[in-house]
Amino acid sequence: MLFSQAAGRFLEHCRSALTLSLHTLRAYDGDLQKAANFWPKKHLRQIDKEDLRRYIRHQREVDAAKESSIKRRIATLKLLFRWAVQESCLDSNPFDKLNERIRLPRRLPRALDRDDAQQLKKQLLRHYKSDDHDTVCRKTAIHLLLETGVRVSELTSIRVEDLSLSDCSIKIHGKGNRQRMVYFLSPELGRNLRSYLERRQQLQSPAEHLLLLRHGYPLTPPKVRTWLREAAQNAGISRRVTPHMLRHTCATHWLAAGLDIRFVQKLLGHHSIATTEIYTHVSDQGLKEALRRVGDN
Repeated sequence: MLFSQAAGRFLEHCRSALTLSLHTLRAYDGDLQKAANFWPKKHLRQIDKEDLRRYIRHQREVDAAKESSIKRRIATLKLLFRWAVQESCLDSNPFDKLNERIRLPRRLPRALDRDDAQQLKKQLLRHYKSDDHDTVCRKTAIHLLLETGVRVSELTSIRVEDLSLSDCSIKIHGKGNRQRMVYFLSPELGRNLRSYLERRQQLQSPAEHLLLLRHGYPLTPPKVRTWLREAAQNAGISRRVTPHMLRHTCATHWLAAGLDIRFVQKLLGHHSIATTEIYTHVSDQGLKEALRRVGDN
């Protein structure tokens, strides 16, 4: 079986047997296409650790790919080869004998400072009682990102039945089909969600998703990203704001307020607490900057 054929079967397995987002599937497809172009006539069983080394070297020296891109592409390849062994397409995994480390430069996640976050929230609450359904849906979506720190893919997957206004909680369907609860304690958000639900009922859409556009179609991550950029610009924020930045903002503010890191891990849906620990460095950096400002005055 050619590598390209194995890649096609692996992607079909990901689509049918795993609960992966469209964004993840597209990323896997792109990563495997890169490898298939490098091994156009190579059979899966012929690929060994030296082939993997040559592929990594080709990405660095010929494609001039970033280390982060190389790391992601290799991670996708590892998943394919692991699947191939489990499906008895291979007797052994060439990655088991590969001793190749890809080091990434340490980069702290970007977050909004408290002033920018407040400006964005004020922009959302302004004219909330608009007659336009999509305007209210937009403000509800961004408000949820600001308060809960959920991923944009998780936000657009929320169903009506996942929301409990009485408990101020939302069941989130996260990565790897893991479920968790997040909470919104802002009275403003609670009122706005009730107002939005009243509007949503008027759409009479068969869709189960909580966030629907005026024509009854579910809200999509690209639409949320566009709305958020526009809202940030209207709030006078010069930086490019993304949904993931709001997730970082929540984590940073929670830790700065004294919330136990294990609770932050649970709210964010991190599988490993090591992923959550990076936000402690962000908080420390903010503390240092605040002290410098005091010193300058």
